[in-house]
Amino acid sequence: MVVEAETLIVYGDIYLRHLTGLDHPESPGRLLAIMRGLKRFKLLERPEIEVEEPEKARLRDLYLVHSVDYVRLVEDFCLKGGGILGTWGSGVVCCRESFEVALYAVGGVLKAVDDVMDGRFRNSIALIRPPGHHASRDLPYGFCLFNNIAIAAKHLLKRRGVRRVFILDIDAHHGNGTQEVFEEDPRVLYVSFHQDRIFPGTGGIGDVGRGEGEGFKMNFPLPPYTNEQVYLKALEEVVEPILRQFKPDYILVSAGFDAHYLDPLTGLGLSSIGYGMIYGWIRYVAEELTGGMFTAVLEGGYDEEALSTAVPSAIAAMAGLKIEVEDRVQRMPKYLEEAALGVLEEVKKVMAKYWDI
Repeated sequence: MVVEAETLIVYGDIYLRHLTGLDHPESPGRLLAIMRGLKRFKLLERPEIEVEEPEKARLRDLYLVHSVDYVRLVEDFCLKGGGILGTWGSGVVCCRESFEVALYAVGGVLKAVDDVMDGRFRNSIALIRPPGHHASRDLPYGFCLFNNIAIAAKHLLKRRGVRRVFILDIDAHHGNGTQEVFEEDPRVLYVSFHQDRIFPGTGGIGDVGRGEGEGFKMNFPLPPYTNEQVYLKALEEVVEPILRQFKPDYILVSAGFDAHYLDPLTGLGLSSIGYGMIYGWIRYVAEELTGGMFTAVLEGGYDEEALSTAVPSAIAAMAGLKIEVEDRVQRMPKYLEEAALGVLEEVKKVMAKYWDI
């Protein structure tokens, strides 16, 4: 099959129908800001990029990760009008249409993965709502109903003949749900970069997985103001040597944009320029290890100005394009830079028990 374009964007207005209420940070405005940014940088006009509508997931797709009882709970709750589901992480706000929208979120991610696997595109990004990496098998958590990226990984392993999946989580919050799902699974190398001592409070350096999955989970709990220079140093000097030994068949990215310095919920220090650099690294290692195949899945990111520049910067890098983004790399206070570099050294020391590093 002939590759139709470098990068597929999966997006549909269906995702605007998941309503969370006035002033909720996880709002439809996030996606509207992203689409405005893509249009402003004229990325939607480029032949290297194509936008397609999502498909609707089937219930059996959800069952790859979630229990039947949990899926029924979410469906019934939404059909009755919604509200706040659960008390975990302050509960997840749902409306009557949220279950239907969540099916399109899962379906959008599966389409993004399948279209790359089938050779239509080099890589893809699913611009979806609601996000997913906090959702566990039986609990909604942190704005998340179903774990979109975990379902995609299970789909690849069970249905697409993939043997090993690398999940890179660069959301500012640890993907506790994703790590839980694959805690004992050596087929999934899960690596998370997140701010230390914020929600959900998981993802310590010593959280390396259990049983057969021990050593296949890697966490970087970073101090506030950590910038892209630290991220890239960690990716190149710690993650990449392990990744080359792991030899993934496919790469998935939990694409959080709340590590941007403007984000109102977090305190990390990535710039939009830095996001482009990180996605440039992802494209590079994907070309080296998976023939270029990877899929990014939107998670967090709650400042609309940041989203309108950081996401286009990332997508341009995915497509091998360059755009001029007006942003600035943040300087870290010396003591925090030293603390961040100390985290890298501690992670390296822990992972050296399992890998040649």
